Amino acid sequence: MKILLLLILLDIFELTSLPAQDANAKFSQNDLHILEERSIIRGYYKDVASASNGAVIQSARANIFARPSIDNSPLRNSLYFSDAFAPGHVYTALHQSLVVEFIQAYEINKIRFWMLDVDARVTSMQIYIVGSDRLTETMILDDFVQPGVHTLQFPDQLVSKVRFYNYGGNTINSFLSLIKIQAYYAF
Repeated sequence: MKILLLLILLDIFELTSLPAQDANAKFSQNDLHILEERSIIRGYYKDVASASNGAVIQSARANIFARPSIDNSPLRNSLYFSDAFAPGHVYTALHQSLVVEFIQAYEINKIRFWMLDVDARVTSMQIYIVGSDRLTETMILDDFVQPGVHTLQFPDQLVSKVRFYNYGGNTINSFLSLIKIQAYYAF
């Protein structure tokens, strides 16, 4: 009974302080909320240029899709093909663009793209990222690109579109050929 009375008196006069619920946590609730907001604007750190995440090829009517009998979109999720010698891809004529538009503006800092690599063609191209206002373009690549997979790292930016511009064709013909495109935030 004396112990119960002592506990009641301690509680009434607030003589003891209990530790906070998150005293041993590395992040406070506010920090977790900020991290959650950043995760959303960064597309949950996934590929935001994927068709399953709502991205579309804005310039699809001006582009040519090779191998129409298979999934030939550069925004597809699969990376492997039934016919490895002629994978499905999209190509763009000289001085035309392939524009990938996201469902919203995302904060990204890395773009990965796979150029057609069935031969040794070298492509002259430019890559632009379009800001959240959907008007401001920033060039992130102006170069000759070898066949294969390439990764571009740039400062963190809010991006609503990525534009691949066929500046000078390639060493075999006048087209820019892309197999796969990815855009995401990487640490």
